Amino acid sequence: MTSIYIALGSNIDPEDNLKAAATMLRERLPGIRFSSVYRSAPLHHEQQDDFLNAVAGFDADLAPDDVYEFLTNVERHLKKAPPFKFGPRTIDLDLLLHGNLIRPDPPLILPHPRMHERRFVLEPLIELLDPTATHPVIGKTWEELLDKTLDQKANKLIVRL
Repeated sequence: MTSIYIALGSNIDPEDNLKAAATMLRERLPGIRFSSVYRSAPLHHEQQDDFLNAVAGFDADLAPDDVYEFLTNVERHLKKAPPFKFGPRTIDLDLLLHGNLIRPDPPLILPHPRMHERRFVLEPLIELLDPTATHPVIGKTWEELLDKTLDQKANKLIVRL
């Protein structure tokens, strides 16, 4: 079994869309577990609503491409259609980690190439994995990577997925 982690984010009806995505993920992956939900400011294009973010984790014998295809289908079902790159979206599902697999080629780069720069990914991720484990490429612990992002705003909310 491989430990697999997914980031979830939304800033269009975010609570409803995160819950809808969580329901679809649970239907296919009954053992999936979810972190707390965090509110964070948008990156890259700041003139949009804040995002709600979470991380999900599960153990499975699924190939990374199969997970990626499933996530893409969930996004399509929830009508992800940002009007521009990094724009507002109903849902964004990113495969963060597939065990310690390193895969440098698009469209599916593993580990996710920017996850170590984002508090809204690292903080919920640490709720689900050993914070003293190391990033497969960078070699720093998840705690060390989180410490470098603490200047970014991410507020834990009372929202259950």
